[in-house]
Amino acid sequence: MNDLIIGVSALGNADAGLIQKAGIGWVREDAPFPFVDHVGGELTQEYVKVRETYRAWKGKGMNIMGVTPLPGIGTRKKGADGVLGIVWKDFIPAWAGKPGSPEYRSTYEKACAFLASDLKGVVGAWQIMNELDIEQFAGPLNPRQACELVEAGARGLKGSDPSLVVGHNPAGADKAYFFFGRLFGRPDRLLDYCGIDGYYGSWAGGGPENWTRRIAELHELTGAKVLVNEWGFASAGGVMSDADRKSGLPACQLKKWPHTWGPGHTPGGQAEFVVASFKSFLSKRNALLGLFFYRWEDQESCWQCGSPDCPCETAWGLVDLKGKPKPAYHAFQEGVWLLKPP
Repeated sequence: MNDLIIGVSALGNADAGLIQKAGIGWVREDAPFPFVDHVGGELTQEYVKVRETYRAWKGKGMNIMGVTPLPGIGTRKKGADGVLGIVWKDFIPAWAGKPGSPEYRSTYEKACAFLASDLKGVVGAWQIMNELDIEQFAGPLNPRQACELVEAGARGLKGSDPSLVVGHNPAGADKAYFFFGRLFGRPDRLLDYCGIDGYYGSWAGGGPENWTRRIAELHELTGAKVLVNEWGFASAGGVMSDADRKSGLPACQLKKWPHTWGPGHTPGGQAEFVVASFKSFLSKRNALLGLFFYRWEDQESCWQCGSPDCPCETAWGLVDLKGKPKPAYHAFQEGVWLLKPP
């Protein structure tokens, strides 16, 4: 794949025309586990619905990066002490095998092979699961088991359709280096790109300038082109005080960010962050496969804790809840032309 991927995470009813006017040609969309009770059997209603969403995006002229089925997800619920803690929910059915087991990996590989075949010509690239270096997406899987599952997914996808572009996206925790070493250190490398997520100035310290060092580091470490699967900067939310940080309470409970950058989490600050990030991306253009902004639209409530007034998952969009472009939309549009001049 020679063209730079410029993508976004978006709901299926998003305005494709407005997305394309921003210079975005790709959308990222999760695929649920496809089978009800055995591999090759009845398809789940969730999968059939997402398959139609994929086809609709394709019909609107968008390229699609699918996300293979997540093993589950951790959301935040209050415990007896009133503190929000992570509660895990499995997404892959129990009949598929115990997480981390050979049976589970085999079932997952076959499911991914089906996805590649069933969506051939519709989905051209895949992100294998999501951020398995952190508890919220790995659940009961340890790093070794998680890497084995990524490799199983890659074998299934590429074995069914060798033309696919596949990879995985660590969140960037310390454990991520185990993933990079394991997945890119083997002689029969199964992945086509080195994926990475990063939320500098929000979840992590630093700012857009961090991308220059991060992309260079990962390209040198893995020898692969780097795909920034998730990046962004929320347009709302205050920042934790020293006392807040010492409390150990999660951001969703405090409703504040651990970090900030520049003018802060405002619509103008978000736009400035986008401008500065594109300058960093440009400096390492030759090492990039592409980037996916998170996300297209603001959300009514936080998917982690369910609260509508929590900034953690509600204000990442390039457009607001009504679909109106925020200042970051225009900054993004200009940034794309910086990376991909006409």
